[in-house]
Formats: sequence, structure tokens, C-alpha cells
Amino acid sequence: MRGLVLGGGLAGTLAAAALGVHCTQVTVVERDRYPDGPRHRKGVPQGKHTHTLMSGGVRTIEQLLPGTLDRLLAAGAQYIGVPNRLLSYMPGGWRPRDPELQFVIGTTRALLDWTIRRQLSGVEFLEGTEVVGLLGDATRITGARVRDRATGEFAQVHADFVVDATGRGSATATWLAALGLPAVTQEAQGPGIFYSSRVFRAPRGSEFAAVFIAPDPNVDRRLRSGVLLPVEDEQWLFTLTGVRDDEPPVDARGFTEYADGLSHPLLGQLMRRAEPLGDPFGFRIAANRRLRYDQLSRWPECFVVIGDAACEYNPVYGHGMTVAARNALAVREGLRHGVGAHAIQQDVTKAGLDAWQVATEVDTRLVGILENQPVDLLTRLRYRFADRMTRSSPTRPALNKARLDVFTLSVPTREAITARVIWEALLGPAGPPLADPPLTPAEHAILHPTEPRPTGDEPRPGERESRSAEDESRSGDDESR
Repeated sequence: MRGLVLGGGLAGTLAAAALGVHCTQVTVVERDRYPDGPRHRKGVPQGKHTHTLMSGGVRTIEQLLPGTLDRLLAAGAQYIGVPNRLLSYMPGGWRPRDPELQFVIGTTRALLDWTIRRQLSGVEFLEGTEVVGLLGDATRITGARVRDRATGEFAQVHADFVVDATGRGSATATWLAALGLPAVTQEAQGPGIFYSSRVFRAPRGSEFAAVFIAPDPNVDRRLRSGVLLPVEDEQWLFTLTGVRDDEPPVDARGFTEYADGLSHPLLGQLMRRAEPLGDPFGFRIAANRRLRYDQLSRWPECFVVIGDAACEYNPVYGHGMTVAARNALAVREGLRHGVGAHAIQQDVTKAGLDAWQVATEVDTRLVGILENQPVDLLTRLRYRFADRMTRSSPTRPALNKARLDVFTLSVPTREAITARVIWEALLGPAGPPLADPPLTPAEHAILHPTEPRPTGDEPRPGERESRSAEDESRSGDDESR
């Protein structure tokens, strides 16, 4: 059996790993050329920005390529326990750094892609080659027509099973329509996200937590957010996000000043303690977008569409790579159980359902705020309950665990939200939020190098007492998520 993957990004290479279990020959067609090492390439224009690999995604990749996590960590990727090594500012205040419940991996996209590719022994890569059409008919896809970008020569690549992983630029909807299949429905939701990123060298010998600062849509219509992700080579990757008419700048001064204007200025403060390694760079995603191939009344055998070619998410939530891994696993398991291609396509959609619901639920609300849309009573009550869950979770153990399980795509939402979780949300917060970021003494020393380090008498990260500004300046322990 011959497998063919169209597109050699993360979704495509994971699909190649999935097909390798069932196929004697696997070919990946990639329009770009791969670098000889973990370096950025033009074919992944968003690759320089923050990419969060959730624990749910790590576990899925380990099923496809065992040992990937160890390889990443050996190359310098950062293991970030959640919430113990994550400073998180959500509406209402900072979250305590309680013991680890889940984790994320801090890595550049370049290192992740390189690590995956190096494990694909026996896979043939057709680099510098673009897909220009599909072979077959409305009942079965049998390969693809391709063109060598250097010579302009056309060729046909035949296969017994084909996976489209060509990303957001996929032309599959057009190609299938040309074969006589029904038009596919496209769903789109979201305010349009602009983001800007910049890489810094971390202070020598320092180890800082990851940082996420969320907007509070109830008090700030600008809806700015920001993240610091520690990655390999002692680097800090900052990404700032905003919406139309308030896009994060791509000049050095404007980038830092934009960070100062987030719900809390911690990211801007940290930028001033680090060494910039280049200018900021920007990118834009129009909206969450989903192509409902799973709903077509007719579907060709031996063909599936995965990754951004099927569904694209607001990158703020960090779910895209985890869903790509789930899609590839759905392909492997579908072939293992001998189900038809359309059944596999439906499983691909199901694999991204939780991520889609998270993104569209929040982004629908943001669109309403930006466009001053009226909100009916039922929707208003739903938003108020969601806000209550957010504000209560830091002090309610079952609720907090459920939130992190869903956030990291480790547990399906329908399983995570139990009666106890709902009850804890109804009870509300068990104590006040943290007014200041819960920094460790070492982190405090990075932010305030001239101040004395806190002593053992100071509250530890994770304690829920909210101290006054006078107490804070005396103790110098300003911890954060």
C-alpha cells in the first residue's frame, strides 16, 4: 500500500508517521525546501511566532512517534508545568501556582518540526514541489498532479491513500467540486486576530515561568493579550495579540509599549530585562474557519483532509498543533480498523471539536463586543456563568483541574465538566484573587535585580493571600502566573 501526503508541515509529517504503520511506501509532497537543521523556513510563515504544544498534543504525538518528548527536551525545549510554572493573569487577578496538573512544552516551531522530520525514516520527500490537482474521480482519489517549482515540469504521483495537509491555502474544495462532488460548507467565526512576536535572549542563567496575560472583555474593549514562552537556547519568545484598529506594532519601541498596555505590565517589564535578538514580526489570521467535509453527502474513498486545510483556529488558544496530532492519529486508527475515508474524515472533525468550541464560544463574544451587538438574556446569563467559572477556578480544586484538562485538550469537555465542577462554579470564589504576580525569589531577582531577594518568611507561590502594595514593596515577592 502506497501513502501520499500533500504538504510537509507539522500536520503532514505526523500524517506520514500515521501512514507509515500501514503503508510500505510513504511520499510527502512539500512546495518548500527544508532547512538542514531546526531553522525557520518560508513555507511556515507563522513559524516564528509562539506555538504552544499542549500536554494533550504531546501524548498524542508520543502515540505516533514514541520518544519525541525526550528528544525535544534533550534539544533544549522547556517543560512547563501547569499551573506551577505558568504565571497567568485572568480577569480578576493572578492565579496561584499550585502543584502541576498538566503541562505545555516551550519550543520553537522550527525545533518541533525538525525533531518530527528526523524520526521519519523511509519516508520520501518531494521538496520544492507543489500540488496542482488530484488524480481520480468523485468515487476515489488515486494520487495527485504535481509541479516542480524549479523546472516547471509536471508529474503524477499515484497512491492508494492520500492525505491533504496543505494548510489554509488548500485547494481541495475547488478540486472536489471539479470532480462533481457537492460544494463544501465553510463556517467562520472570530474578530480577526493580529499578532506580533519578538525573540529575546533571557538573562544569563535565569529560569523564568511562562506568562499569559488575558484581556478582560468586561472592562477593556481593546482585547489585548500577550504571552512569554521560554524556549530552547535560553530564549524568550514574546507574542502580543490584538484585533482590528488595535494591532500590535512591529517596531521595537511600539512592541514594548503595547505590552505595557496589557491588563498587567509584567511582559513589558520582562522585555526590558532581556536582550532583543531581532525586530518584531507580524502575522494575521482572519477568523476561526472550518470546512465541513464531514457533512458532504458523497465523499471519495482513499482521501482525507486534515490540519489547517480542514479547520483553522485562533492561535491565541494554542490548540492548532494538538488538533493536527489528533487528526493524524484519527487517520492511523481509521486505517487500522478498516473504516471508510468519510468515516475517518468525520473522526478528524470530532478530534477538533473541543478546540473549535473553546475558540468560537469566546470569539463570538469578542465579536459582539467589538461590533456592539445586542445580547439576549440567555446569552448574557451564559457569559456571566463563564465569567464566574473563570473567577472561581483558582480557589476551587475540581473546577481548576477541569479547566486545565480542557485547556490542554487532555480530557474531552463533556467528561471534564461534572456535577461537582458545576457546583463549585455556582459556589463562586473561595477567597480573593492574587493582586500581584506570584514570583519565586529567583524570578523576583530578574525583575528587580537591585532589590534584596525575599527571605523564607515571605508567602510562597500558590498562596492565595492578596497583599497590599505596602506589604509587597517591603517583601519584594511579586509572584505571577
